[in-house]
Amino acid sequence: MADIKIKQTAEETSFEATGVEAVDLEVVKTLFGDRPLIQCVNMDMGEPFDPYAECDEEDVMEPEESTAGTATIRRVIQRTITPDILSRAMEMGELDKVLPIRSEIDVPLVDGGFVTVACGHVTPTMARFVFKDCWDQGVMNDENTNKTGYYKSKARKHVLEDILPNIAPEWRELMVPRKLCEVIDGEKVEYADPMWLPSATDVFGPSNGRWWNDEPDSFQMEIFKRERDRIKELGDEGTYPWWLRSVVAADAGSFCRVFTDGSADATGAYYSCGFAPGFDIAAHDSE
Repeated sequence: MADIKIKQTAEETSFEATGVEAVDLEVVKTLFGDRPLIQCVNMDMGEPFDPYAECDEEDVMEPEESTAGTATIRRVIQRTITPDILSRAMEMGELDKVLPIRSEIDVPLVDGGFVTVACGHVTPTMARFVFKDCWDQGVMNDENTNKTGYYKSKARKHVLEDILPNIAPEWRELMVPRKLCEVIDGEKVEYADPMWLPSATDVFGPSNGRWWNDEPDSFQMEIFKRERDRIKELGDEGTYPWWLRSVVAADAGSFCRVFTDGSADATGAYYSCGFAPGFDIAAHDSE
């Protein structure tokens, strides 16, 4: 899996790529300008990584042959990214080259803090994110009913009115409403939200006879294909079950959720679970 990290300062741009066979440096220069470029490729193999070592633009480090007693070490390298960089990448149709799946971004909040989101799906012009951990916890509805669907639930109102406004304005401007669809009291309801709770299909894949109904816009995101990757925490509470927006089709009082071990589960709407919403960003002409 490719891992691309970029750091930009007033003097230079540092570019690192692992798990790729080739890099189009002209795309990088178009996105980030003509500042001096430091290129480091395949940092997890070969000689120890030196972030200050300048490389020729066509020089790609070849991995050394494995010898007895050697081991591979991986490190998380932090870099900065801005809404402007993401916007330019989307407009150029190069977002998937800048933002690999599983990338994590610490999105700024209006109070000066941040919330970490993980990239679960990306194309050249759009990306889908989900909060890495739970923002807070609460009920889906005050009463034990799912007849409201997600559309008229207390949880939806909480996401849109209590969580979304905390995101810094320049990052909220990147968001595009996701089209949602569900059946409530036998009628098809279509609407669009800039921030939403994931569906059961987003997390677990097609229902295949299980207890939720699939939605037209839902598919399993790559970051949820392993059970352990579905586990989330809630502050000092540690691992915590978290809500999904899908109702339990054969039950009038329950919604789907992810249990603390990452498995599919369901519970009554008036029980308290974590909220880990998601959002899409996209180029304006791809909305």
